[in-house]
Amino acid sequence: MKSHSRLRRYLFALPLLGVMPLCHAAADASLVAAIDNLWDAKAISINVRGGAFDGKPAGNATLYRSAIAKAPGYLLVGAEGASITMGQKRFDADATPWGNFPRLDMPHARLLEVSLPKKHYWVIAGPGSGLFSVGDWQRYGFLHVLDVSAPAAPVHYPLYADGELGEHVIGRLPDSPVLNYARLVPSSRNAEGLIDGYEVTLYALKRRGPQRVIKDGAPLAYSLKLANTVWTLSDSHGTPLSDQRDAKKRPFTALPPAALFKGIVSVKEDHPVE
Repeated sequence: MKSHSRLRRYLFALPLLGVMPLCHAAADASLVAAIDNLWDAKAISINVRGGAFDGKPAGNATLYRSAIAKAPGYLLVGAEGASITMGQKRFDADATPWGNFPRLDMPHARLLEVSLPKKHYWVIAGPGSGLFSVGDWQRYGFLHVLDVSAPAAPVHYPLYADGELGEHVIGRLPDSPVLNYARLVPSSRNAEGLIDGYEVTLYALKRRGPQRVIKDGAPLAYSLKLANTVWTLSDSHGTPLSDQRDAKKRPFTALPPAALFKGIVSVKEDHPVE
């Protein structure tokens, strides 16, 4: 994305397209189960610690915090900016390695605490606001993960989830010393325009940022396909569509409005945010 101005212009045009904000959908249970099968559930603890954030004015900003002591906060600055706060430290919640993230829809955000042996994380997770609260864009969720294992030197990982998966995209691979992240990128859609295939790339959340997990000399990746209402993971030797999105710096896509709202699904590409 080059700037948020493109998003604002698109949002102003929504009434002309007959598009109204929709309720955020729940993830497909079979999709959740397929992703959860990646993780070693016995070696990780993910607890919801807060279901509500209270916003208080702070100059030209608004700080959202939960009632949990020493937990991170979410700071809205000016008209578009956002930061994650941890003590006296601030981390950019807008500009990320994956592109510009939207502001979180804070009434629907949650605070999670994640524990691994010798590792401790906080996560602020929720849907996006603005463009990401309408239509096909609603399938995206956003997670701000903070590694606070070294309290004086927290590390911020901004991550995104496709398929309404939310925090299910984070977990621990067997024998991993750190938290892992499963990044999903759509690879196909069915005749109804619904996504029926994903490329799945696995990352380790290391001090210098998310790093691809390497297994047997190659990046660890999977193909995720839907057949007869069941999602199935299979080994993959590459993630060409994900690599193309990265090269174009276009991590987020959705069906073009005409395809989504008029039933036209014979499109060559999803509609990217720029």
